[in-house]
Amino acid sequence: MSDGIERLTTTAEVQAFADEARSEGRLALDTEFLWERTYAPIPCLVQVATADRLAVIDPLEGGDVGPIAQLVADPKVELLMHAPSGDLLLFARRFAVRPVRVFDVQLVAGFIGLGSSLAYDRLVERLLHVRLAHNETFTTWSKRPLSPTQVAYAADDVRHLHAIAGALALEIEARGRTAWAHDELDRRYGEGVAAPDPRRAYLKIPRRGRLTGRQLTVLREVAAWREGEAQTNDLPVGWVLKDPTVVEIARTMPRDAAAITRVRGAGGVSGSALKRLARAIAAGIETEPIEPPREPSQEVVRRVAAASELALVLLRIRCDEADLAPELVATRGELERFVEGIVTHDVDGHPLTQGWRHALVGAEVCELMEGRIAIAPLEAAPYLEIIRR
Repeated sequence: MSDGIERLTTTAEVQAFADEARSEGRLALDTEFLWERTYAPIPCLVQVATADRLAVIDPLEGGDVGPIAQLVADPKVELLMHAPSGDLLLFARRFAVRPVRVFDVQLVAGFIGLGSSLAYDRLVERLLHVRLAHNETFTTWSKRPLSPTQVAYAADDVRHLHAIAGALALEIEARGRTAWAHDELDRRYGEGVAAPDPRRAYLKIPRRGRLTGRQLTVLREVAAWREGEAQTNDLPVGWVLKDPTVVEIARTMPRDAAAITRVRGAGGVSGSALKRLARAIAAGIETEPIEPPREPSQEVVRRVAAASELALVLLRIRCDEADLAPELVATRGELERFVEGIVTHDVDGHPLTQGWRHALVGAEVCELMEGRIAIAPLEAAPYLEIIRR
């Protein structure tokens, strides 16, 4: 194809490309997928690049993605990607593979002061001084045939990844942040992140805070059942049961099929699926209850709310000094939980108690809470300073 883009149409061609990437130890990877009516994203196009070759695979026209999927799980191959959560979920759910080594250029850019959410085209422009076309932003990737312009637009998503990753790797090494970046990459894309445990699915369901320990156990089992049904039938989890219905089942704990189907939103569950749901509810009722999280007192809530604002300012000061994206150190929620942990004497295992995060910010947040440091305004930039008492 034009622009040096190869179209890999046979399994042998894809396998040969995968073997070349494996020998190099690096693969630039991106996908275009459809994810509206299924549990797992449907791959519409897969774009890949080695140091010298650029190619696309079209699974909707019979292209075999299997050899590429095997590279995703290969510990000898580093995947060069940009904001890859959706792509990795596709490989986890469609091909049952989990990533081992991911180099997310968007994330790593945050370690050199470019922010941790920079769009791919902006990153290419900032680091390589190349402007990418935007003419196919709203392409429906499931429609065929794809035009050469569409294929070229998709291929651009991997065309520059090797160069970007190389530039970023040199820069983080020069700043002494290689270990920091890989620590965060492992935290984001390590084992279990791309394909979470179904028995932890309940932790993402909103409005569960008022459930008892027994009800939380039922919620866990029903949420895991929902994940299984969605996976088996390749449906979005919300099409099996919506979150409010799952919470209501956990709250009321119906013990037979008739009672289950009377719960609002559960009337469509029938047959063997209903029997499996009943067994899940029974398992939750009979299992050792989950200990519900303790609600902090109003005094703790008010103290944390006030102190978290100061801690957030401290975080921003130190990150500005270090030319580092603050969200890579701690999100607002993580910082608030850390402050609450300091107040309640329960910070074990928090990221801000460990490694470079503790050295950069965590230790000083502790000192701030102890009244040993303060934040004062300045008339000139940076307009704020940290003062030790």
